[in-house]
Formats: sequence, C-alpha cells, structure tokens
Amino acid sequence: MNVSEGHLAQQYLCDYLTVFDQPAESYDLLVLQNMFLYRMSVDGGFHARVVSSILNHEEDRGLLLSLLADAAEAEKPATALKEWLISAYVSADGRRKETLACLLRSHISGTNKTAELFAESQTGIPESVWRLRSRSAVIDKIKNSDMYFGAGRRPFWHAFPLDLAAASLAGVPELSADIVYDAVVCVAGAWFSTLSADEMVVWLNMPRVTPEEWGVIVRPLLELADPAPAVSTADWLYASGNYDAALDLYANITLAYSGTSAEKPAFEMMGEILTEFKDFDNAFESYKNAFLLSRDSGKYAIADGLKNLCIAGDDLGEDMHEYYERIARLSAELPADECCAIRFSFATAARRRRNYTDEYRWLEEIAAAEDCPEALFSAAFSRLSDMNLHMDAFGNPDSAALAAADSAVEAALAVEKGDFAYFGFDPVCALFWYNRASALLPERRDRILPKMFSAAVAAGLIPEATGYARGTPALEAVVHALDAEEFALAVSALNKAVTASLSKSIESAAAVVYPAFLFLSPAKRREAAEQILASRSTRDDERARVSLALGSVYLDLGMIDAARSMLRAALRANPGAEIRSRILIELAWMESEEGEYKQAAETCRLALKQNDRFPAAWAGIARASIRTGDFSAALSAAEEAALLNPADESYRHMKEALSAVCAEPKDETADRYFCLPGKENTAYAAVLYAEAFGGDVSAAWNAESIADVLAFR
Repeated sequence: MNVSEGHLAQQYLCDYLTVFDQPAESYDLLVLQNMFLYRMSVDGGFHARVVSSILNHEEDRGLLLSLLADAAEAEKPATALKEWLISAYVSADGRRKETLACLLRSHISGTNKTAELFAESQTGIPESVWRLRSRSAVIDKIKNSDMYFGAGRRPFWHAFPLDLAAASLAGVPELSADIVYDAVVCVAGAWFSTLSADEMVVWLNMPRVTPEEWGVIVRPLLELADPAPAVSTADWLYASGNYDAALDLYANITLAYSGTSAEKPAFEMMGEILTEFKDFDNAFESYKNAFLLSRDSGKYAIADGLKNLCIAGDDLGEDMHEYYERIARLSAELPADECCAIRFSFATAARRRRNYTDEYRWLEEIAAAEDCPEALFSAAFSRLSDMNLHMDAFGNPDSAALAAADSAVEAALAVEKGDFAYFGFDPVCALFWYNRASALLPERRDRILPKMFSAAVAAGLIPEATGYARGTPALEAVVHALDAEEFALAVSALNKAVTASLSKSIESAAAVVYPAFLFLSPAKRREAAEQILASRSTRDDERARVSLALGSVYLDLGMIDAARSMLRAALRANPGAEIRSRILIELAWMESEEGEYKQAAETCRLALKQNDRFPAAWAGIARASIRTGDFSAALSAAEEAALLNPADESYRHMKEALSAVCAEPKDETADRYFCLPGKENTAYAAVLYAEAFGGDVSAAWNAESIADVLAFR
C-alpha cells in the first residue's frame, strides 16, 4: 500500500500473484485479469458495480475497509513502482525472480505485456505472437472487444463512483482518491482471480450500467450520514454524461439531505441538467428552490441565486427585467471580487446562448471594474481580445463568426468526451456526445459518422446504426455482418468498400474489412475472403494487394495460420517486385515470431532479390540472426539496414550493439538481449551482465542506452 502509481502497482501485483501461484493456467488467466483491471480503470459504471458487490459481501467488505484503515495509518513514504519491483527482484530467486523480471521488463517497455513476456520465457516463442494470441482470445470471447484496444490505460484523474463511500465506511474519508482506488483494485483483483475463466468472461461482457441499475447501486449512499459520497457519485455521473442517473441522484440528495449544505448545490445541478434537456419550466423550479435556500446566506448568495433565475427565465422567454435590476442593486453592495464573479457568470451564460452582444457588455464591465481580481480580469480581457478579432462593420460583435468558432471548439470537446465514453465502455453516452458534435458542426458530420456508427453498434442500437451506415458500403457491411442471414449482403458491401479503398492504399482496404470481420465467425471470415478475392484480377497486382490487406486483417484478428495462407495466396498471384517483396517481409515476420528464425532469414533474402535496397528485409535478417546467435551475419545485415535508413533508431541500435558483441563476445543470452531493439531488452541485458560479472543489479535495471549497457559488460 506504500507504492506510488497505485493503480498500476496493483495491476502488477495481480499479474505477479497469477504468474507465481498458478503457473499451469497463467497465460489465459492473465489476459482476462488484465482486461478486468483495465476496465476497472476506465469504466466508472463497471467500477461502481464491482465496488457495490464488494460492499454487499461481508467478508470482502471487511477486507476492503480494513485495507483502507491500514492505508490511513501508513507512515512510510511511497516508493516508486519501478524501485519496488527492483528491490523485490534483487532479493528473489528461482521462479519468483523470473516472474519479477517479466514484470520489470513490461514496466520498462511502457505497456503491460507481462503475460506475453512470461509466456515467451516459458516457451521460447516471442512475446509478439502471444500478443496476437491474446487479441484472438479477446475477440473470440468478448463483445465490443475494440474498446479494449482503442485507448491505453488512462492516467488517474478522478475519484471513481462509490470509492469515497468505501473510505467513509472505513472511517477515513480524507484518504486521497488514488489510495482508495489502490485498495479497491487490490480486493477486486483478488476476488476476480477466484472466478473460473467462464465466469470472468461473463463479467467482462456485462453491458453499461443503466439508469435503473444506477438507482440500485447508489441507494445505500443516501443512507450515510455524510452526503459527500452521494454528491461525489452524482458529480461523476454528470461529468461523464450520464445525465438521467445524475438527475435522479441529485433529486434524491435534496430529499435525503434536506437542510444540509448539499441540498442547494443539488438543486442547482438539477437546474443545469434540466436546462440541458431543454425542460426550462422544471429548470426554473429547481433554480427557484435553490434560491429559496440561499436567502439567509448573504447578499452574494442571493445575487447568485437570482442570476440563475434570470438565466432560466430568459430561456423561458419571460421578462426578467425586475430581477436584473435587483441584482444590479445587490451587486453595488458587494465586494469587487463577488460583483465581478456575478458579471462573469452572466457573460458565460450569454456566450452559451450565443448572445455575444450581452457577453461583450458584461465583459467590458468586468474589465472596467476597480479592484477586479486578477484571474477574472485576465479571463475577461483575454475573451474580449478574441471577440475583438470578430467585429462587424459597425463595431459590434460578429455573431455569426463567433458562433462558428464556439461551435468548432464545443464540437471538438464533444468528440473528445464521446471518445472517453466509448473507450470507457459507455457507448450510449458516447453516442450522445457524438450526436451533439454533429449537431454543432453539420458540415463535419461525415467525419463524425463512423464514430456515431460504432457507438450505436456497441450499444445494440441497430436501427440507428443502419441509418448511419446508409450509403457507406464499409459500414453497411458491418450491419449485415451482425445478422447471420445477411452474410451475402455483407460480402457484397465489403466488395464495394474494398474496391473503393484499394485505390488509396492497402492499409485503407484492410481498415474497411476489419470492422465487419469482427462480427463474423472464423469460418465465415474465410468464406468472405474467398468471395472477395474471386472477383479480383491479377492485372495491376489487384489480387495480390487485396490478399495482402486480408492477411493484415487476419493478423489483427489473431488468425495467424489464415494470415500465412492468405499471404502465400498473394504470392501465387504473381505480383510485381514491390508487392512481392512486401508480402515476403510479412511472411518473414510471421516465421520469425513463431521461432522459425532460419526460415525467416531465408524469406528476407528472397525479398532482397526483388529489391536489394529494402531496409526492412536487411533488418529482418539481422533480428532473425540475433535470435539464432549468428551475430556476424546479423552485423552485416544491420549495417546494410542502417545504411539504407539511417534515421531508424532500432537499426542503429542493432548495428552498434552487434559491433560490440562481435568484437568481444560475452554471455550469449545477455548478448542476444543487448542486440535486440527495445528498452526492456536493453535494461535486461545490463542486468544479466551485472549478474554475470558482479555488477550493481539495481543500477543495471535503469540502463537506457548502449553506453549504459557497456558499463556493465
């Protein structure tokens, strides 16, 4: 509990326990557990669902609360994750040491591939092949699997729903969000590891939390004496775009915590959401309730409450002149900072309604005010400067230009929120944000449409998805692929999409095939590929290029054998030298990744017969030769690769490391890691040299360059 980067530390701890304690099943379980921990880190609804289950289970609840209490009493300074792993490695031996080496190499690589590195250490098959197998397992078992591949682990940025409730129940509500998360994931990971593989898959396939389920999950929060956990969860729901669930929870907060400091802000947030829903009547009522609660809280609170009523009244089309006059009288009696804050709120509201004349007036009043707080003055002056760039011939704000600029900014923000929601396993919220972006910028709808389509498919909103797909063969193919009876239509649409995209690039063709293939069984994928190829000619290498695209898709789906067969079929189409050399390189990569290093080197040489200035082919020979220990041949190939593409860092690394190894061989295993590109290989080579020749192992794990490694060699 005293390791910094808490959520990542627990990820690695769970990996370690799985590898060390369950070696027979480590690989498959690690893949599923990593998916679980990943989803816990990005999906607030899933996170809340798990925490709710823990809190409703007596034994797990006791464990979590005791962990939180212990964390609050900890006095040791936090240790960086890498330091913790290194100290554990130095004192370990046998299988424990091997496991920690995989964890460290994974951490140094910048991504979590512990399962793959451990599988490589046990089988000799490179970790990249295990990554493909991981992907295949995910795609075959998990719905909407692209959500696991589309975005990396987010940095820790907020308190998750129910985490504060757990801390409050433990009597330590002051604990920081990351420490609470650390304890939650520790217990959740331990619980998840007790499930069977089938049970894990059931959990991983659970859909988003619905508003009705949120109502059940948050009900216990309303029974706590402290309103903070309920407010924190409602705020998260609002920020994430779960407006229905947020509105219900804020409403319940006003009932459960009537008369407390939580009541007025809850009414105000209800007003915000109802305004978002364009339910202006009820928004006005919510703001009125908030105002009534503020009447005894001082002049600023009264003015602020009246301000909200004015804005809501304007939305209703009511005459709010008397309210504005009352605010003006109150503002004259307020300190400068509070008066300017009220004016800035009015300016912000005017901008939101695209009333730029009023916005400009409010901002000018702020800029002219004496003793205006610097932060507010700077914000107002900056906005005025922007607006002055968009004035009409009469010196008034150009509403059309300003609205276009604001719409572009708001649309970009909406797309970003949509992406966060989509890769946070909430496609319904994602669709809400994408639709908003599309409404703000109709002229860019075509760019947003694929995102809207993906979100609709993931949410199971097939009629909506069908509408978005209309007229776009690649998207129509996905819709048809969802229905087994429309397989022929899916293939027909794919054929059109491939033909249209192939003129751009092979990669473009692969990109239109992959989404549809996700929803087809392996057998149907092969059948579809055969039909797509059947209509292709060998003229202009069309058949070979389509085969190469399909082979790439198979690889992305983890279908290694099918990819190899497709690439060989591409060769049989007798393509020109450029395409042939590219196909051969792809085959060589697959051979190398499956441990067939000599065959991989030979295939690279065949590619060089087509194009002897192909740096990737020379690099392929170098990598394969490093794996077999033929460092002399590897050096010759690496020199050619670096000569042809001197900008490639991996080529330069192989050349320099191989030069040192050929000049003075040391330990073959360490030499091999030294010559292979990759930060994790560089550090591990230094460690192996340090262990072989009595160096500082702890320091060796921090090696980052060839010079660093040579110091231990």
